[in-house]
Amino acid sequence: MKLISFFLTLIIISILNNIFVLSVATTTTKTIKTTTTTPVNDITLIVNLNNNNNYPVNGTCGSAQTTCNNINDAINYFNTIAVNVNRSSTQIIYQQLNLLLEDGTYSIGSTINLYQYNITISPLNSGSNKVIINSLNSNNNNNNSPIFTVTPFNGTVDTIMQNSYILITGIQFSNLKQSIIKVSTNYSFTDIRFESCTINQYNSNNSMIEINLLFEGSLQIPNNHLTINNSQISNVQINNNTPLIYAINTIISVSETTVSNAVAIHSIISTSYGEYLNVGFSDFSNVNSSYGIFQVFNTHASIGDGNFNNNIASNGASFLTFSSSVTQVYSAGIARCNFNGYSGTDGGVFHATNTLSSLETISSSISHCTFSSGSANNGGAIYLSNIPLSIVNSDFGDTTASVAGGSIFINGNSLSLVNVSIIKAPITSIRSINTLIGGGIGDYALYATNSTVTINNGTFDGKLDSIFCNGSTINADQYTTLQTVHCSQCNVEVGQRQVCNVGGDSTSTSTSTSGTGGGISISSSGGGSGSQTLTITSTSSTPQTSTLSSSSSSGSGTVHTTVSTITTTGFTSQSNQFSSPFSKLFFILLMLALLI
Repeated sequence: MKLISFFLTLIIISILNNIFVLSVATTTTKTIKTTTTTPVNDITLIVNLNNNNNYPVNGTCGSAQTTCNNINDAINYFNTIAVNVNRSSTQIIYQQLNLLLEDGTYSIGSTINLYQYNITISPLNSGSNKVIINSLNSNNNNNNSPIFTVTPFNGTVDTIMQNSYILITGIQFSNLKQSIIKVSTNYSFTDIRFESCTINQYNSNNSMIEINLLFEGSLQIPNNHLTINNSQISNVQINNNTPLIYAINTIISVSETTVSNAVAIHSIISTSYGEYLNVGFSDFSNVNSSYGIFQVFNTHASIGDGNFNNNIASNGASFLTFSSSVTQVYSAGIARCNFNGYSGTDGGVFHATNTLSSLETISSSISHCTFSSGSANNGGAIYLSNIPLSIVNSDFGDTTASVAGGSIFINGNSLSLVNVSIIKAPITSIRSINTLIGGGIGDYALYATNSTVTINNGTFDGKLDSIFCNGSTINADQYTTLQTVHCSQCNVEVGQRQVCNVGGDSTSTSTSTSGTGGGISISSSGGGSGSQTLTITSTSSTPQTSTLSSSSSSGSGTVHTTVSTITTTGFTSQSNQFSSPFSKLFFILLMLALLI
């Protein structure tokens, strides 16, 4: 009984210790920051050449009732009413200007500066192809002045915070003798887009598009953007060997565009320090240039899904002349392209060079391409100097070199061939082994010097000699078909069988390999003694493709910020218990009572 009383006493003490609790109401305040935007409306101005409206200089025009008489008048009026939609003291961007042109042939009275503009130029009638800008009818007789420019205004300090956005869509440019647009900035960002435009008969001393943004490697300058989409460019001649499009530090994207009939030009696109050149679903034909369609320096190049016919280069490759002055940074990726009827100097289609003495390790790639009816001095289709390359699922047909490498010339790096076929028309002349160094080595499909080559499932047609190897290592698997291999200080294995090794005297032997490969004729030259242990590595066979999208400003508005205060009520429990000495005394008294 006393034990039960003891436990009851403990329970009573616990209850008494917790029932004296005070609930104190507290108030918590939260501050929520909300933003509201007071929109600034876009400005739309209509230009109609057929109306001769009367208005003062820089006066009001552009409505349906009072259209502007020309493009210059519309721009001048906009300058009087434009609002800076960015209230920052360091950045200015004007509200969106939509310039709508009625059908007609337009003249440009003077160069129009679009610095800090956010502008769209398009036909008034959607889908019209009758809006033409024709510089032959221009009042500006200075052919060195562009139609549009992006240049800091007098007294304006060009900074990274200044942006310009220009969209030209559905416009026909014809018989131009002036640049369409020239960007002359140091730090600011410019986004230029041509959509569904046609450029025909461009005959000038200057580039059609020129973006010469200053490049400073130590300064984080944003890249400019240039986009050309769904457009046609034809009948181009630039008289002083200048690129049609010249850009520094600019990301360039070209898609669904055709270029044809260009003569006496440096290149179609020449870009340097631009981070990316992306070209897709575009065709180029009858381009006669110095450095090919694309000349790329210190810039990634990704080109795919195109047809390239009858293109000639006098000082490079007809398609892409790619060079780099740094290692482990830039590469070229080419995929699903067809090349036919081309010629170049070093590299009929692709010329790639790294100018540093250190070895480049980032591989470029060619995938699912065809090469036919082409020629060059060295490398009938491809010329490589210190650039690793992977070629996958591609075919070479009837490509020739007057000096070395009927299809491929490689010097000083690695080459990987996977599922590659090389065929050629019958050789018309009969050579002897003694004529190889004099010019006959051009009949060898592959010329490799100081390089490492791996071949998997390659086919070298019986009508041509296969490989001329000079101071290199070549490893072909058992599924590769080779014909004649010439060795000079080389290690060559076919199906894991050594057929050439470093050293030995000059001999000519005949051997065969197991697997699907046929007989191989081996010739070696060059003496020397000793042997080398060399490791052959294969580079990735996956083409690298990158995509980019150009940014655009929508012309925001004036932003006002308000602060709202929201008060919420909750409860925080705060216990007010008996003090510890009092609890102990109460417990002792109860125990004494039970014992009595």
